[in-house]
Amino acid sequence: MGIFTTLGHIAFKVNDLDRSVAFYNKIGFPEMLRLLDAEGKPWIVYHRINDNLYLELFPGGDGTPAPANEKTGLNHFCLTVANADQAERDLAEAGIKLRRPRKETRGVDGNWGMWIEDPDGNRIEIQEMAPNCIQYEAERALVAGGEPHVLTVY
Repeated sequence: MGIFTTLGHIAFKVNDLDRSVAFYNKIGFPEMLRLLDAEGKPWIVYHRINDNLYLELFPGGDGTPAPANEKTGLNHFCLTVANADQAERDLAEAGIKLRRPRKETRGVDGNWGMWIEDPDGNRIEIQEMAPNCIQYEAERALVAGGEPHVLTVY
């Protein structure tokens, strides 16, 4: 194991804090902590993803993120689910529209995937990981002392 144990949090500066808080509450990440500044205004709102991972929302954004692949920086983040069919139904029930629906077949990595966006346009991949997907195969090999996998997929 390296220096770090896990990813601790992801942080976004958002245009409309209330709208973003409502969105992340809807997709199952409840607000858990709100830090206020000296004037009593929200400084950071924390949402719980799991016991070890949080999402931080900072108010005061002033625009939209650059379209994917146009700028250096965060391209998207991925949330994993146990069952893509159920996740799709749960998102629809919560009023969250898919930005890119799931394809008829699994992706080149062996996983099911679909996409949503938050109110500021940040892209969120939703993925059901297959037990034999290329990511897990590469991870097993690396943990066993092997080299990183290199695959040609296109």
